[in-house]
Amino acid sequence: MKNTTLVAIAVLLVVLLGLTAYTAVVLFMTTNAQTCCPFVNGNRQSFQNEQGTGRGFGMMGPGQMGPGMMGSMNISIENEHDFLVHMIPHHEEAVASAIYLRDNTEREEMRDFAEDIIRTQTAEIEQMSLYLDNWYPDQSHEVDYQPMMRELEGLRGDILDRAFLEDMIPHHMTAVMMSQQLLAQGLAEHEEVALLAGSIRNSQRNEIHMMMNWLANWNSSAPLTGTRNWTALIWVGVLALAIIIALAIPLVFVLNAGKLSTGPPADQAQDILKKRYVMDEITREEYLHARKDLDN
Repeated sequence: MKNTTLVAIAVLLVVLLGLTAYTAVVLFMTTNAQTCCPFVNGNRQSFQNEQGTGRGFGMMGPGQMGPGMMGSMNISIENEHDFLVHMIPHHEEAVASAIYLRDNTEREEMRDFAEDIIRTQTAEIEQMSLYLDNWYPDQSHEVDYQPMMRELEGLRGDILDRAFLEDMIPHHMTAVMMSQQLLAQGLAEHEEVALLAGSIRNSQRNEIHMMMNWLANWNSSAPLTGTRNWTALIWVGVLALAIIIALAIPLVFVLNAGKLSTGPPADQAQDILKKRYVMDEITREEYLHARKDLDN
């Protein structure tokens, strides 16, 4: 087998070895990410929280919502007073959940979002309570409110963030529907309430889109816990390519230099052959035969 063929095979083996090592590292990190985080690639595996409520941590559908959530989403607003007495406990639940999120999340954007909910909805609660006291002092302000959001106590990190978002989206949807009912049916008796309902509808609808985008991005690109470290993968790839190049260059160098030859160079061999013929160490026939071999 010629030297060029041997070198080509050696270079190919080195390249294949490097690519195999890189692929193995990628597969290992991907498998490890899937094992430690059930949300990789949109795999919304269900979990039960520590309180044993049985509500999954995956994206919630109608079959996964608790009775409180389903009941709240079916609230029918009949008048302005009805809107106010239902919206106050609805806001209070959101504020309580946001306080826990603010104090336990590891994401800056989630902390900012929680702070915004606390600030905005606390002010709206005070505003609505004042309306009830001023305009409906003789009517009961109590309502049988069924909580919509799961208990967050004990949740931390990524699981907390996802649980909060998955519950807050339908929670916001309920507020939007209640506000829309009030406005579409012309039930507001005071302009202040109509303006408040419009503000709640518009702001929370925008927040729904924001929360849905967060969940979609986390599912499609980067899982929350045990996320694939793409920066590390890139560096592994760069290192693997560097090793391949470092091993391949000397082999090519050797090929060009002719150092893999098993004997002396052709010119040197011919000189030796001539000297041996001149010194009568070999016959003419032997000289011609050897010369023919060297030319080939």
